[in-house]
Amino acid sequence: MRSLILGVIGLLVGALCTLILMNALRQGTAYPNGVMAVMSAQMKGLNQSLKQNRCAATDLSPRLQTLRHLGNDLEPAFLPTQDDERFSQHASDLRAALDAALAAPPSDCAVARVVVDRVNSSCKDCHRDFKG
Repeated sequence: MRSLILGVIGLLVGALCTLILMNALRQGTAYPNGVMAVMSAQMKGLNQSLKQNRCAATDLSPRLQTLRHLGNDLEPAFLPTQDDERFSQHASDLRAALDAALAAPPSDCAVARVVVDRVNSSCKDCHRDFKG
């Protein structure tokens, strides 16, 4: 009887440990989640600036620069996809949109909206293909 109870306890502990491990593996690492969280916050900030008609280069450039720096981390953050040509193309498109925006900062809100829409479009294209 004692062995049966110990066997059942052992099976329960094993099942619990397996569940914990599977959950941890499913969540992945914090690095890609962090990259996406910061990019999302910067995009929300850009949209908020547009809503408030704060479209000067001094308002938008810091956020665009942060997004551009994070654009360099896309392939390393998502290692299984770094050899995927579509992923690399989406990351390149994002960097190109941000480079263009930084090379010629928006002069008014209409131009800024076009810039933000282009960046947002490159994000959506990648999410459509990879986020599922």
